[in-house]
Order: sequence, then C-alpha cells, then structure tokens
Amino acid sequence: MLERISLMVGRVYALDRDALKREDGQTVVEYGLVLAFVAVALATVLLVLKGGIGTFIQAINDTIAALPGF
Repeated sequence: MLERISLMVGRVYALDRDALKREDGQTVVEYGLVLAFVAVALATVLLVLKGGIGTFIQAINDTIAALPGF
C-alpha cells in the first residue's frame, strides 16, 4: 500500500508544465456534457410520452391475452 502511494506521489512530482497544458481533460468534459444533455433529453421525452407508452404496452398485452391458448 505504501509503495502505491509513493509511486503516485512520484508521478505527481514528475509532471511537467507541458503535461498540464494538454487538452485531453477538456475533451472528456465535453463528452460528459453531451452525455448529460442526452440523458436529460431522454428523461424528458420519456416523461412526456409516459401515458402513450403505457397505453401502447397495454394494447399489446390485451392483444396477446386475446390470442387463443393464452
């Protein structure tokens, strides 16, 4: 455990200024924001269509129940 901590501390001290200026983290944040937007949009659509989806599923259930042998 102590070796891992020592290794991590060594890596932090080994970072140079150029490594801190990379834009990899910025790209990850952008993808995260897009993912959050898609999740919120999907949740909103599901809430708006909740009644219609329930009615559709119930209609399928009634149709299957009306089949002979069920």
